[in-house]
Amino acid sequence: MARDYYGNLGVASDAGTDEIKRAYRRLARELHPDVNPDPAAQERFAEVSAAYEVLSDPEKRRIVDLGGDPLGNGGGGGGGAGFGEGAFGFGDIMDAFFGGGGSRGPRSRAQQGSDALIRIECELADMAFGTTREL
Repeated sequence: MARDYYGNLGVASDAGTDEIKRAYRRLARELHPDVNPDPAAQERFAEVSAAYEVLSDPEKRRIVDLGGDPLGNGGGGGGGAGFGEGAFGFGDIMDAFFGGGGSRGPRSRAQQGSDALIRIECELADMAFGTTREL
């Protein structure tokens, strides 16, 4: 199941960046290991820090808003972020843009595999004239 990043910070899904930052700082002051030596607080601090990392990055936040988990398993190599159990398909993306009913429960058809988001650096000339890269 995908993590509840908004719930970990105690903010609504439409919260602005300032509200997210304020919530993180408030929780970090309470839960930081230097202030609170309780092991449960340290675990909670790690969850809050991960939530802030995701929600403060517009690209990662977009992935969360579309139902994915940018810190989930399945990314593969160094800079890749994968979609774990919260994988979504083309229909979910269209529903996010144009609205759509229906439940978000388990799919009746088998999923083929996890998607992966991989960043690749390339030159402008490569993009203009085309190139092939091996992953």
